[in-house]
Amino acid sequence: MRPEKGRSARSGRFRGPEGRSRPCVVVEYDARMPSQAVGPHRSALAMRWSQIIPFVVLFVFPASTWAEPETAAGIEQCVHDNLPRKSSVQSVLFRSTNRVGEVTGSDATIHWKLFDDGLSKVLLRFTRPQDMRGAGVLLIENRGRRPDTFMYLPELRTVRRVSSRSAASSLFGTDFSYEDFERLVGMSSDASKERAADTKVDGREVYVLVGRPDPESGSAYERVVAFIDKETCVPLRTESYERGDELRKLLTADSSKIEREGALWVPRQQTMKDLRDETRTDLVIEQIDIDAKIHRKMFSARELEAGAR
Repeated sequence: MRPEKGRSARSGRFRGPEGRSRPCVVVEYDARMPSQAVGPHRSALAMRWSQIIPFVVLFVFPASTWAEPETAAGIEQCVHDNLPRKSSVQSVLFRSTNRVGEVTGSDATIHWKLFDDGLSKVLLRFTRPQDMRGAGVLLIENRGRRPDTFMYLPELRTVRRVSSRSAASSLFGTDFSYEDFERLVGMSSDASKERAADTKVDGREVYVLVGRPDPESGSAYERVVAFIDKETCVPLRTESYERGDELRKLLTADSSKIEREGALWVPRQQTMKDLRDETRTDLVIEQIDIDAKIHRKMFSARELEAGAR
């Protein structure tokens, strides 16, 4: 049903009485065109309304009957619903600290795009420091298996495929591995996921989701436990366990720096800690453009090399 003239409808989210963010439909009414005003009175009434307020929100109501997700799939959908609909461009800072406290930094841009087949592609391109300028990683999502990953280093002047065996290696000197980055951008392909008991992180209620990678996938991890904020659907904590159930990596999001961008919640600062090596990398989102126009040709191995020139 089309909205009446002077009205518009859009999707959004609203905070319910229990403090959680819920999906909703917002219907806006153009107060400059009151539908009940007719004849010679319409013009005068419309003028008075337009002097008061140009638009008012007429209705805010849930898009569907809302309930907490009861299954692992429902929790995953919660996280998925907090992703951009089409694309995003992020300007980010990687700030790495070694075990003696020395800090190095690098700037990069992350392009993410969802394609017509429902699968996404990601291009990470470094812009600073000078010796890393042009270096990049391309991820191409697959169904049922890990993404195809390619990397480019200017000094090598060639694009190389990152094998599953190499996915545990460092992503350009940071504490993120290639596999960690896959998970960060939503390309995990765990063989199974199950829901564990809810708990709290930083005083916030969270869902707990346990993922178990396929042993044949080449994953460095035996299980990955994500603690997902019930209000924003942002993972606040992710624990990655190696063989022998040893906690190796810990990714946390600063809950005080989760900000609203349109209808989405964005964690502006996350920290990856390597508990074995006693190092850490802060990932700071300095700028984000949601549903930006990105040409599909950018996401190819050829452009990964050509775009660095």
